[in-house]
Amino acid sequence: MVTQQSPARAEQTQAIRRQNQDRRFQPAADIIETPDAVILKLDMPGVSKENVDLTVDKDMLTIFGKAQPEEVGDPVYRETYVGDYQRQFSLTADVDSSKITATMMHGVLTVRIPKAEQVKPRKIKIAAAE
Repeated sequence: MVTQQSPARAEQTQAIRRQNQDRRFQPAADIIETPDAVILKLDMPGVSKENVDLTVDKDMLTIFGKAQPEEVGDPVYRETYVGDYQRQFSLTADVDSSKITATMMHGVLTVRIPKAEQVKPRKIKIAAAE
């Protein structure tokens, strides 16, 4: 015998299933280019600097942030969710991936990727003619 769930009951079951899955968000990012570097700013609320992992593998920068667990209790209404963050960026030969630095402040991760010396603008000194 096959039974059908009522639409309301089916939606409730799906909501519970989605709630039990690990959430992974793609953090919003700003990319800023300066003469010396490319700067990434990523919004990762609920993530401390100890829970951020940056890895470079070949030409791919992977950023992973583990969010703190939510407070205990039963939400009555929810518009925000907490989960882990992950984002990847392709790196070009124009940057020096061995000198990447990162800081975390107030839920914003700032990653500084220096440009390679050969692509930085440089001033050419003009010698006096004899």
